[in-house]
Amino acid sequence: MYRKIQEDLESWRSSPNRKPLVIKGARQVGKTYALKMWGQAAFPRVHYVNFEKTPQVATIFAQDLDVHRIVRDLGFWLKSSIDINHDLLILDEIQAAPKALTGLKYFCEDLPQFAVCAAGSLLGVILSEESFPVGKVTFLHMYPLSFLEFIMAVDDRETHKWLPQPALTAKVPDIVHDHLWQLLKIYYVVGGMPESVSIYQQLRTDLFAALAQVRATQQDLLQTYENDFAKHAGKLNAIHIQAMYRSIPSQLAAGHDDSVQRFKFGDVMPGKRGFATWERPLHWLINAGLALQVKIANSAQLPLEHYCKSNSFKLFMNDVGLLGCAQHLDAQAIMSQDYGLAKGYFAENFVAQEMRAAHAQRQWPLYAWSERSAEVEFARPLLGRVIPVEVKAGHRTQAKSLVQFRKQYDPPLSIKISARPLHYDSAERLLHLPLYLAAWSALL
Repeated sequence: MYRKIQEDLESWRSSPNRKPLVIKGARQVGKTYALKMWGQAAFPRVHYVNFEKTPQVATIFAQDLDVHRIVRDLGFWLKSSIDINHDLLILDEIQAAPKALTGLKYFCEDLPQFAVCAAGSLLGVILSEESFPVGKVTFLHMYPLSFLEFIMAVDDRETHKWLPQPALTAKVPDIVHDHLWQLLKIYYVVGGMPESVSIYQQLRTDLFAALAQVRATQQDLLQTYENDFAKHAGKLNAIHIQAMYRSIPSQLAAGHDDSVQRFKFGDVMPGKRGFATWERPLHWLINAGLALQVKIANSAQLPLEHYCKSNSFKLFMNDVGLLGCAQHLDAQAIMSQDYGLAKGYFAENFVAQEMRAAHAQRQWPLYAWSERSAEVEFARPLLGRVIPVEVKAGHRTQAKSLVQFRKQYDPPLSIKISARPLHYDSAERLLHLPLYLAAWSALL
């Protein structure tokens, strides 16, 4: 299963000033799999430690942080000599061994030639709340499979080879467009969590059975996430985090038009309305990689951050497949495109995922625009200006707000994402992107 992060891992491996690497991402997005598959191809030997499965290994780091001794002791425990000049060491679920996390600083300082990678669940939460040696590690971020990664994993026709590089003059043949649209509907159900993708890949000859099994797997994963709240956030925090997490799909479903409305704290829990109450759960979910935040700017000027309020934003699930599962939305309804207003926020959730994955390592904030009675789903900087990105779920693409944005700000480019084929209107400076190419909206 190809993952784009493999390219980032290879860049890290060949860097002349390499530091220990920490991969952050939600549980079960494929961090361990990607590290092992890449490591086996890039290094003579890979040494793997999982601190959750073998907690006794943490005692090797608890004694002291002499990394030369640690390497010797790890070699004894693994029953394998470790070549610090050529081998790779993977420290998985490192959040279960805080001393090992601290020890990365000393691998950087005392054994800079040794390739050490760490990964774990909720590292985004742990590293945001505890002291960590700044400048001693390199971070990479990992998300569920993007749509491109999905089609590379499941499509026997190798359709991805027909996709052009992002460009205003690019074209996609009609037969390829139709096939990609069918794959996108499947992705809306399966999503990008690797286990769900693997199950679909194995059972896809019986589509009904495959999607039913995918839904069962997604339900288990949602329960695992909620178990993490209780395990890692404390009882009171866990209640608030769970309430906010469950409120994301319910608030998305509560919309009455094509565009997702800002997240409402008053709808999360009765009697708890203030931002101060929900700020910590919000950051917990974002740092854990379970929610995607889109800040709402009230002016299309740079810097966009200056025109955002901390309590005004949209909130999406980290995976469109989990969104459908959380809403108990029938897979067949999605496949037949017979799920009413849900199509609008599903499309918007999908675009948010694709934009985030397109710049996974840069961690650029996602923005929307709302001014007076007009709003556009996304807005982003380009060539020193702000360009609008309108999202429509189907072929009907009338957008009064986009017209107002263009009239008011005269952007150098406007993007409209919908079910329509790829086309650039040079006279209008308007790019029509099919939904399956939503990542282009962040790459152009």
